[in-house]
Amino acid sequence: MVEYKNNVEISFGTNSSQFDYIKENIKELVGKFNFNHQQLSKILDLPMNDLENLMNNKGNISNEQFEKIENKITMLNFGFESFDAKERTTILLNDLITNYMLSTESLSKIINVEEHELINFRQHQLIDRNIELKICVNVIMLHFVLHN
Repeated sequence: MVEYKNNVEISFGTNSSQFDYIKENIKELVGKFNFNHQQLSKILDLPMNDLENLMNNKGNISNEQFEKIENKITMLNFGFESFDAKERTTILLNDLITNYMLSTESLSKIINVEEHELINFRQHQLIDRNIELKICVNVIMLHFVLHN
């Protein structure tokens, strides 16, 4: 009888290291947004010495640090181009409804809008710009509060 494995490991061979990959993407961030090392240190949650070492192919970062840095760099370089603000807010709103089992009634009370306005927002109907802004800001803040 043939035994099958439940998982598969895939690796890609390249000539560049994790350092090279991260360095190139950091350089792209610097070029795009004029970030300095102090800003990058804060954004990437990496002490200045570790950032300097990384940029000079010295030191070490854990796989967990690498993944966090990679996610932040990717979002900064490419993530904000592909969604509009209303679409992002709708994704977060749906997450709140699904994961926290919140009704539109309770959500509308929490974010201080009328329930029909929230329903119209979710259905992509035209609503007052100030109401739309209020929904966007408060949904993002609520999502942040509940996820931290």
